[in-house]
Parts: sequence; structure tokens; C-alpha cells
Amino acid sequence: MVICSSCDFENPGENRFCQQCGHPLQIWRAVFIPHRDAESGIEPGIRNPNLQPESFIDTVQKRYQLQSTPRQTAVGELMAQVIDYQPGKPSPIAPLQDLWLQNPDTDPKKAQLSLDIPVEALPYLALQATLYPSVPELHHAWKTSSHTILLLEDRTHWITLQSCWAKVSNPLRWVNWLYEMATLWKALTPWDCHGSLLRLDNLRVDIDHILCLETLSSLTSARVPELSELGLTIQDLTQSQPMPDALIELIDSLVANEIKEVNSLQGELICLAKGLQSLENESQHSLPITVDRSIALTSTHQEGALPNGKSSRANQQDSHHAPSPTEAASTPGLELPCDDDSEGLDQPTVALPMKLAQVDEAAQTYVGRQREHNEDCYCARTEMQKLDGPQGQVLKARGFYVLCDGMGGHASGEVASELAVKTLADYYFDCWRDDLPSEQSLVDGVIKANETIFARNQQDERLGSGRMGTTLVMMLLQDNQALVTHVGDSRLYTYGRRMGLIQVTVDHEVGQREIQQGVEPAIAYARPDAYQLTQALGPRSHKDLRPSTSKIDIVEDTLFILCSDGLSDNDLLEQYCSSHISPLLSSRASLEEGARNLIDLANEQNGHDNITVVLVRVKLRPILEKLPSQ
Repeated sequence: MVICSSCDFENPGENRFCQQCGHPLQIWRAVFIPHRDAESGIEPGIRNPNLQPESFIDTVQKRYQLQSTPRQTAVGELMAQVIDYQPGKPSPIAPLQDLWLQNPDTDPKKAQLSLDIPVEALPYLALQATLYPSVPELHHAWKTSSHTILLLEDRTHWITLQSCWAKVSNPLRWVNWLYEMATLWKALTPWDCHGSLLRLDNLRVDIDHILCLETLSSLTSARVPELSELGLTIQDLTQSQPMPDALIELIDSLVANEIKEVNSLQGELICLAKGLQSLENESQHSLPITVDRSIALTSTHQEGALPNGKSSRANQQDSHHAPSPTEAASTPGLELPCDDDSEGLDQPTVALPMKLAQVDEAAQTYVGRQREHNEDCYCARTEMQKLDGPQGQVLKARGFYVLCDGMGGHASGEVASELAVKTLADYYFDCWRDDLPSEQSLVDGVIKANETIFARNQQDERLGSGRMGTTLVMMLLQDNQALVTHVGDSRLYTYGRRMGLIQVTVDHEVGQREIQQGVEPAIAYARPDAYQLTQALGPRSHKDLRPSTSKIDIVEDTLFILCSDGLSDNDLLEQYCSSHISPLLSSRASLEEGARNLIDLANEQNGHDNITVVLVRVKLRPILEKLPSQ
């Protein structure tokens, strides 16, 4: 039970809001680590921290109150639940958290701030940027006369990996968990915390079925765990299910110490995953077959469509690569007509100074064929000025383009997306002056939108899947430069004659996150939750938000395409680039008609979701006064 700090009502342990008064119930897991004997280095045994239920573990501030008597764990620590009496206040170690989030390679020995916290807290801070949620969030850490106290995210109610393993029958899912174990082993070893993986009760999975640790346990003796001990843990884990012979042989080799390096283990798991997927494809065709194909002018090789209608983006991290001129010239079917409005100027073969000539925009949205209401929301606004100067007429432009795809029960998604668009529009119309805002300003605006939706969720006492949220893709345009940010799976594409179609944003989803952490694409996209979002505006506070940002220098005529996944699913833009995208680069092409055609195409080919597209066409011209004389 969790006792509300506001009204003393007893709530179920999994509650995060009081059932009686709605007050937030922020629960932390307190870990009491006994101090070693300074001279001998011998653990003196568990000392009673002299704390009883309902007493405060921070006796001065009186913020964290015990909910139960601390219990001893298998590694000699004490653990207990505590309730935060000031849940709205930030973490006391927020500066340290920000330090490592912004600079993951920070050396703890050289970081001045790190001297203010116990050494046991450093692994949590150092690994949060790359290993969250596998490593739990550290909220606070301090020392008493007898213990080091860590306050961690409470994961005791999460399902154990052992229980989840017994309910899964897909070998690729098992291989993925083992690969995650190997990845964590490698990352935790420099911190002497890899022994955390040897306790089955410490291995949990989150709602995305990602392998997570309840706590990090530092080594308490001089003996360093070997990789074969991880094999023994895996053996205990896998006893509940019959497994493929190849997987059994791999585990036996690990236990027998025949696999001595974690890199070798990862390589074996990758080979095993490829073999299992190949057998699956041959027998059932239930997984995507990798197709090596060039799309439009991009050199990205992607996988085919999955049964759920999403396209596999296992190689999406390479989508920013544009072909060389030789590659583009040798690609069949890509000869494009010269723009009718090019005024006889050939496309330059060398980099010439360019100026802005024209900016056009159009946007369309449609509910789709299967949804009852439209949860997408967008805003497109372009301001232009023509100035006469010594070098002739100069066009100045500023554009604000944002698209949000809402989610949440009872039509709340459309509320979330509208809140985000309005908040961002108000923010930038107020703060945007003469120059393009900074990338930090971009992040600040996204955080402001997130907090607006998060506050509404808190106010309405929304829980779990009932909490509304939205994806976001936004572009700020200033003359021939653009700033881009996104959260979730709404996308930005660019199209130009030389660069072709490029997917600028990389979706914030489970499969892509796995790939970026080193997981083989075949394993990452075998997950049933591969397309589940890892980032969204609103469901959580901004401390869990990681918006992606980028800056684009516009060096050729460019069409920008902001779209929700109702349009981008099944590689629709890539497949129909020559018919529906390429012609829109011409100034004579109607963007309004082009947007309607894209909506019709998506409704015909997909139609399972709301469909929204924002088109922005930027035309450039050489500055003739600066051309070299003949």
C-alpha cells in the first residue's frame, strides 16, 4: 500500500495518483549500501539504519518517507520503498544528470560536480544517456554515517525476465534478450557492475519487452565474474522452454568457457539470429525478406513491408547518405526534365553562390478510411520580404511548419496534437526575431509543448494508456537554412534534383533504438513491439524527452515534406517519388494539387490512419553578379 502524503489515503502499490484526492504518488526505491571497513576493506555486516516505517530517511529535509521496513537483499544491501512528499520538485542531483546527458563521455574523476555524490552513484549517471531504460533512473544519492543511500526508479512491480521468457515462444525474441545481456555486460564491466546480470531476480522487462535491471551492484570482492558465469545464469533462465539446438549449443559453449570475449558472443548471436530468420522466411514467410533495392535517388537499402503495414526501417540510420553523381547518373529511369522556369540556366556543375528566389507551401489532412476522427494537427506559415540593395532584389523568408499526430484514449489525441501546435506557434511567434533560433531554443520549445500536455494529463488524472500524447515534426526556415526537430515517427523528407529523396528524421521507435545500440537489424525488427514509439510529447515529464534536432543548409532547389505515418507507411514516398514528388519541384506545379494527390495516394494504398502532409518548396537562383567572368 502507498499512503498519500496529502490525505493519508491508502492506495494500491502500483498507483501513481491518489484514488481519493488525485495527489501524485511518486515512489522511489531506496537502496542502503553499508560502508566498508576503511582499513581492512571487510564488510562489517548489515547495520540497522535505525529507520522504521513512516520515518523520513532524510532527517533534515524530510522529503522521503519510508513505506516499509528495509529488507536485506542477496547482495547484502537493504531496500525499501519511500514516498516523495515533494513530487513536483526536481531531482536534487539534476545538474549531474544534465552533465552526463549532454556529455556521456564525461570522466567522473575529472568532473568537479561528481565529488559531491557517492561513488556508487556514478555508474547510474554515466550510463543514463546510452543505456536508459536498461539502467534505472537515479533520483538522489547521499551518505550517512553508516550507509550510502541511493534513490532509484522503483521497478519491483515490473515483470521478471524469467517470467516473460516462459511466456514467449519466438526464438528470435530470446536471442534478442541474450544480445541485450551481452551488450549490458560490455557496458557495465568498466564500472565493475556486470555482476548485476548474474541475479535472475534483478533482471526485469519493461512494457516494450526491453531487458532492464532493477539495480546496479558493484563488486564487493576482488574476484571478477567471468563470462561463463553469465552462461550459467542464462542456463537457469532458459530451463522453462524447449529451444532450438543451435541456441542450446551456444549456451553450452558459453558455460564451458569456449566463448571468452563478449564481442565473440555478440557475433555468435548475430549469426544465430540470421539463421533463425532465414528458416522462418523459408517455412512461413512471416518475417520480412531483405530486398536490396535502390529507391529513387537514395542509396538506402530497406526491407520489405511487414504484415502490420509498417515498412521495416532496419537500415534507417543510413538514410542520410546521398548518392554520388556517378551513382545518380547510372540509376535507370531517373532522367528528369529540366525545369520550365529555369530561364535557360543549366544546372551548375560547380558550387555557385545562390540566393533565395521563391518559397511556396501547402498542406492537407484527411481522416483516412478506418478512423472515426482526425487526431493530426498542423500549422504552416510563411512570411516573405523583398528588399532592394546594391546586388539587386533580395528575397528574405521565414517559415514555421509543424505537424503533430496525436494519440490517447477517448479522442484525446486530437487535444494533445492541437495543444502542441498552438504552444509551439505561440512560442516561436513571440521569441523569433531576425535570426534563425538556436538548436537549444528548438529544444526549449519542444519541452514547453511537452509540459503543456503533461500538465493536462496530471490535471485530468490520466493514467497508463489513457494519458494523451502526440508525435511532432517541426521545421523553422530562415532564407536558405532550416532547423528541424522531431519526436516520435512523424517524418521530414527532402527532395532535390541532385540529392534525390532523403529521409531526414529517424523514427523514435523500439526497432531503431535497438539498432542504434548495436543490435542487428534482423533481431531488432523481429520484436513484436519494434514499431512502438520510444518518444512522444505529453505522457511523461520533459526529463524523459530526447528530441532530435538537425540543421540543413539549402544548396539546391528543395522540396520539404513533413508527414504523419499515414503517408510514410509502407515506403509510399520512396515508391512513388518519380510520379508524386519529383514533379512538385517545378515552380509551375501546384503544391495544393500535389498535396491532394499525396493524400489520395495514401488513402488508396494505406488508409489505415489519419493522413497529413505539409509541403514547402524552396527555389534558389545563382547570384549572377558573383559569377566568374568569362
